Amino acid sequence: MSTDRHLLGTEGIGRLLFRLSLPSAVGMIVMSSYNVVDAIFIGRGVGSPGLAAVAICFPLQLLAGAMAVMAGAGGASIISRSLGAGDLERARKAFGTTVSFASGIGILVSVFVLLFLEQVLRLFGATEAILPHAEAYLSVILFGIPLQMFAMVGNHAARAEGRARIAMTTLLISAILNMILDPVFIFGFGWGMRGAAVATVLSQMVMFLWIFGYFYRGKSALSFVREYLVPSPRLLREIVAVGSSEFVRMAAGSFSIVLINGALVHWGGDLHVAVYGVINRALSFFFMPLMGIAQGFQPILGYNYGAGNLDRARRVIRLAVTASTALALIGFTAAQVFPREIFRLFSGDQDLIAEGVRAMSLISMAFFLIGFQITGSAMFQALGKARPAFLLSLSRQVLLLIPLVLILPGFLGTKGVWISFPLADSGSFLLTLYLFRRELLNLAVSGPVAGD
Repeated sequence: MSTDRHLLGTEGIGRLLFRLSLPSAVGMIVMSSYNVVDAIFIGRGVGSPGLAAVAICFPLQLLAGAMAVMAGAGGASIISRSLGAGDLERARKAFGTTVSFASGIGILVSVFVLLFLEQVLRLFGATEAILPHAEAYLSVILFGIPLQMFAMVGNHAARAEGRARIAMTTLLISAILNMILDPVFIFGFGWGMRGAAVATVLSQMVMFLWIFGYFYRGKSALSFVREYLVPSPRLLREIVAVGSSEFVRMAAGSFSIVLINGALVHWGGDLHVAVYGVINRALSFFFMPLMGIAQGFQPILGYNYGAGNLDRARRVIRLAVTASTALALIGFTAAQVFPREIFRLFSGDQDLIAEGVRAMSLISMAFFLIGFQITGSAMFQALGKARPAFLLSLSRQVLLLIPLVLILPGFLGTKGVWISFPLADSGSFLLTLYLFRRELLNLAVSGPVAGD
């Protein structure tokens, strides 16, 4: 474990980034594959109403994930910088605070939504045709949210100390098990939407047990020390401040999906909601590897920034930007060239496919810019720069996408929803570029403070 942390400051940047990013990227790809496979089974077993129901439930799942990522990213930033500065006690305190905070929030969210399930689903855009399928799915999914939130913060902590393979294994276990259980419960038992949800929750339970065992057995420098599990108010404020950018990004994504679903129901219908649900799942397959690169380079950047190795910090930033841009370009090409083939995986409904091809071609027009946006935001998180990270998280979803979705459909109908995405991506890219260039100049003349 100490060797892993030591390598963050000594191993060659290219090899180190590859070693840490590859497991994260593989894990994220597998998790995305499980989402895609989940949607394929639902599309084939339940049909377009099932796909629409998943699209309606997704914003709530994304909101819960946003809370976990806020805790995980904020805690990981403190952990990696503290390890770089040689302050192991502070890293352990941050870990304990992160675990307690995320677990408590997960339980509160699940209980609240269960108590007001129908009201929440209607608020999120469920129509009478979609509501029964959405209720069957979400009423089960909620039981796995606390388990998933714990596993997510555990993965962030493992990556923060250079143990990317542990995080990858956690995701692999959950995803592979879910792929196996999905057809068993959906087709074998005939449980439909509820079967898909049961498969997901069982997979999350196993994922929780795996990552819990990793820390409990003393495999990590971070462990469950009772006194550290009592949240530190000072560290909790820093965790929330640093991680708030990720929370805002994902929470805004959740809110924007609710608005998009509402706009699609108004200007199109349930079929268009199903189309957007498929596109969300399909593009996540290309989006997740970008998150893997960001997660792989954050501990390297945070450690070297905390240790004062600013030249290594600058080099890993540039390399991460190059790699993420290349991957985003691959995703853009696939979405533009093969939209029909992608939609045929999910459904044989010709109306769904025809609208899906048109929508995906428009939505993905500026996807090649996404990699730089993600890396830029992740850079500010790793450096502990909460304000610019927060602004970048606001830019795409809140400042650009939501206003565009509210305005353009009034002129262009559903096409206005689809073209809001590339316009928002382009504007966010320009803002990220401006802040990114300015921060690189600051890194050339300034150094970190271990506890900043």
